[in-house]
Amino acid sequence: LLSDCCEFRRSAMGVRGLQGFVARVCPDVCQTVDLKEVAEKHRADHPDCPPVIVVDAMSCVRRWYTPESWVCGGQWREYLAILEDFINAFMAAGIKLVFYFDGVVEEKKRDEWIKRRMKNTEEITRLFQFIKTHRKQPGKEMFVLPSALPTFTRYALKSLGQKTVCTLLEADFEVAAYGLQHNCIGILGQDSDYLIYNTCPYFSIENLQLDRLVTVMYSREVLCRVLGISLTHLPLFACLLGNDVVPENMLEGFWHKCLTTSPHRNNSYNRRTNIMLSVANYISKIPCSYSSLKRLEEILPLGSDKTLLCRGVNTYLLPGQQSPWIPPNVTNCQMLSLQQQSAFCQDKEIFQVTFFLKLIVFLFLKCQVGPIMGSSSHIDQQLGAELYFPCIICHKVVSHLLGCASQWRLLRAPSNLALSTSWDDPTTVLSTWASALPPSQQRVLPNISSKPTFCHFKSIFPHPVTTHLCEKSLTSSFVAPFRYLRAALRCLQSLLQLYNPSSLSLIAEVLQPSDHLCSPLDWLQQVEVFPVLGLSELDTAVQLAKEQHIQSENYVVFNILSHGEVDCSNSLEDDYDTEIPGQALIYRPARQHIYSILLESGKGGTYPLVKEWFVYFGNPLKQPDLIEPVQPSVTGGTPNLKTLWLAKGPDVEKQRYSTFLACFHLQDDMEQLQALEAPVAGFCCLLAYLMMQVSSLSLEDLNAFLALILCLKGKSAAQLTSLQLAQVDSRAVHLGAVLIRGLTTLLMANSACGFPFRMDDLMPWAVFDGKLFQEKYQQSHQGCSMEELLEGNVS
Repeated sequence: LLSDCCEFRRSAMGVRGLQGFVARVCPDVCQTVDLKEVAEKHRADHPDCPPVIVVDAMSCVRRWYTPESWVCGGQWREYLAILEDFINAFMAAGIKLVFYFDGVVEEKKRDEWIKRRMKNTEEITRLFQFIKTHRKQPGKEMFVLPSALPTFTRYALKSLGQKTVCTLLEADFEVAAYGLQHNCIGILGQDSDYLIYNTCPYFSIENLQLDRLVTVMYSREVLCRVLGISLTHLPLFACLLGNDVVPENMLEGFWHKCLTTSPHRNNSYNRRTNIMLSVANYISKIPCSYSSLKRLEEILPLGSDKTLLCRGVNTYLLPGQQSPWIPPNVTNCQMLSLQQQSAFCQDKEIFQVTFFLKLIVFLFLKCQVGPIMGSSSHIDQQLGAELYFPCIICHKVVSHLLGCASQWRLLRAPSNLALSTSWDDPTTVLSTWASALPPSQQRVLPNISSKPTFCHFKSIFPHPVTTHLCEKSLTSSFVAPFRYLRAALRCLQSLLQLYNPSSLSLIAEVLQPSDHLCSPLDWLQQVEVFPVLGLSELDTAVQLAKEQHIQSENYVVFNILSHGEVDCSNSLEDDYDTEIPGQALIYRPARQHIYSILLESGKGGTYPLVKEWFVYFGNPLKQPDLIEPVQPSVTGGTPNLKTLWLAKGPDVEKQRYSTFLACFHLQDDMEQLQALEAPVAGFCCLLAYLMMQVSSLSLEDLNAFLALILCLKGKSAAQLTSLQLAQVDSRAVHLGAVLIRGLTTLLMANSACGFPFRMDDLMPWAVFDGKLFQEKYQQSHQGCSMEELLEGNVS
């Protein structure tokens, strides 16, 4: 679904034509590099920082899928082995990989997304015509990725132990920002926007020789030298060539002016190449200033929005960067959005002092003040005295707290601080508190990068400190002083105004005591932290869904909860086979039930409509389908998200499972399905739903699907690779794609219902293989015996 928006190719891979321009006109930009040598140099220069490459996974998927068979629905076990080999090659060189996936189609790219979907539909129509005529898979010139490959690639990498991030915006900005902020040795991908961002080096996936770890590095510095401009010019250069913000049709007149005045025009080059050289020549002659950009905006026919150029340049600025083209008071909306909700903002971005102080004081009071002082009604009476409370705090908590507090002189409330101070404005609170401290205590705490030691603690906390260090643990036990705790709590109350919850699970990992073995999010639920954070039930659900979305743990539910919108790209479906409806329509009733589980009904029981951008025959994609959620039939009513996601116990587990089955009208078959192995149960759930929804499915189709799941279990990736098909059946291709899309629907239901199944049990490599299904389909329709169909395993 969402990541499959880029299933065949990302809508816009950077600046159109720039990659080809570099290869043809300035080949010196393309420099061969040995990634092992790059990693060794990094280790020598940064011994405490292991070499990391951040991978733009969406631009790599086409390169990763190398199984010979691609049209039958996917060779998933073979593909999983290929991904494992890819990872192992980098691990052998000591290089860590971080994978980023697009998590959304941004509204500004919707028109381009629709154009790409329409083009893919035409390509798939020609593909099925070829299969029907020749009964075989076409050549590579007609290659398209198996349905839902990017979605399952994300989970495959996660199952292989890799860090995978599903973005809240399109990935290129977050990839570039991560690479810059984490001192990565490079970005691996194939998107010319990485030539524009001022970030770490850009490595080519297309030119990667995996056995040697040698590839091409695209040099921004050489590109600038060839064009006669500086790195500062590159964002403006990209905008004046046309990008996601500045459309090309607004630039034709400007290009004509540049072409007629440029001394670099060359008749041996195509028009696009001459435009690039001419635009570079033009901007090289104007001062790098905001006034120059404003004059350009006056020249260009930008319509009513005269800020397009400014906004376009702004999209290339990463956190901490400034540009002479942009006045310093202009906010980068893309950056602001990421700081509020993105995955790349880890460490110092995520661990904001306001959030940490709030959590720590809450946990401190919950675990310590209550037992010491008794009921909360007596606490306020006792806060005037200087109190010392023992508090166990994880070493990681202290480390991050010290780093986040480096800009806050917030050690303890000084005795001369007036309790009548206004606490409405956090800035006033902090400045008042800091100014009231004696000069000797007005110090900036150590930076997060300096690993705090016992000596640091001693210098920061002048009161008695007891420390017990364990060789196998990072936990420290010390006494935290809280003088004038009433003032501290009032300060914290005002600080809550700054609170914007982001990445709860990462924070939970830092706060969770080492002796708690449950997951970080479960721990936060156990200590009842969410109500104290001021999160309503719906807010809590959205925050948890966001965390799981970012960490590739759930599927689609955050987009539904936050935006009420879902996308699904093309599938390998035969639009001329009218007996099989489009998968988008087959699974719509199940999705309607899932939407009702996720969304709260309003007055009169009406739900908000969900916008679906799904590709299917007859849908022109002029506007989204508006889909009404429909409650599933669950005994006792549909449980709320608080129950499904946060509650514990065997009764809740049963509710999760029954609600999941109700999405597929199978709630009465719970006992039989629970008796099966989890992957088989999920597959049978999907198969039963298909038999109900698609009246044209025959007994032969059913037998083929059942033979597939029963025979797949004992087969290795190598055995499946060696399987040869005499011919390819177009209807089996269509059914294979429908089944794969059904697996993504299972993932959505599983995420919405609180994970009654492990996500790994619903993956295609557990239940599907394209060639094996083709074989079983053809055997079944040819009337072979059940013993032959099941390969002798009739038990």
